[in-house]
This record gives sequence, structure tokens and C-alpha cells, in this order.
Amino acid sequence: MIELAVVLVAGGLAGWLLRRKVKQRAASAAQGDAIKVPCLLRHPSLDGRWLRGRLVMGPATMTWEPRTKAGAAVSLPAGLRQVGLRSPSLREAMKINGGSRIVECTSSEGAVLIAVMPNEVDHVLTALGRIGTE
Repeated sequence: MIELAVVLVAGGLAGWLLRRKVKQRAASAAQGDAIKVPCLLRHPSLDGRWLRGRLVMGPATMTWEPRTKAGAAVSLPAGLRQVGLRSPSLREAMKINGGSRIVECTSSEGAVLIAVMPNEVDHVLTALGRIGTE
């Protein structure tokens, strides 16, 4: 019984912290500040490998900040623009969070996939729209 209470309290605390972080990120984006959105990136140069990292989005720029050594050699390709938005396939859901959304992009180097959580999709689409018009 005590274990159940501890699990419920820990789950509630984790949910509260996550919602708080999402609200802070949305407020910063509304003010025009740079924000960091956690995501997974699938770059054409790394055949089928998902890389953990963050998209750093400012008023006029978007860059990739890797969280692994493999992602350190990768940067966002030039001419990145959105061509689609979808849920992960069953096969992709085995490797990434099944609740995420995949933003399909095209670039000068080939197809790029960006997986983000549903509450962060709007930030990514807005940033891609801004850099696509430049």
C-alpha cells in the first residue's frame, strides 16, 4: 500500500514538472526568446539512426544541439522545409516514443525526420515556416 502511494506521488510530481516546463517554454517562445525543444533527429547521412538532442529555435534561426557523441558531427542541412506531419509507424514506435509526432522535412541533403512530442509540434512548425521563407 505504501509503495502505491509513493508511485502515485512520484507520478504526480513528474507530471507537474513536465507541464511546468512546457508552459515556461511556450511563454518564452511567445516573448520571442530562444527556446530548446527536446527531439529526436533522423539525418540522411546516418542511415536510419535516431539521434537525441534539442532544436534551439530563436526568432530567425534554428540549430541542432546534440546530446550524444554520434550527433556531434551532424548539423541541420541547408534548405530545410516541412513536407509532412505524421504519427510514428509501429516499427518506428519501437525505437522512439509512440506518442510523438514526426515532422517530415526535405533539404539539400535529403529527407530529414524530426520526432517531437505533440505539445512541442507547434514550436517546430513555426520555426520551420520562418526559416523556409528566408
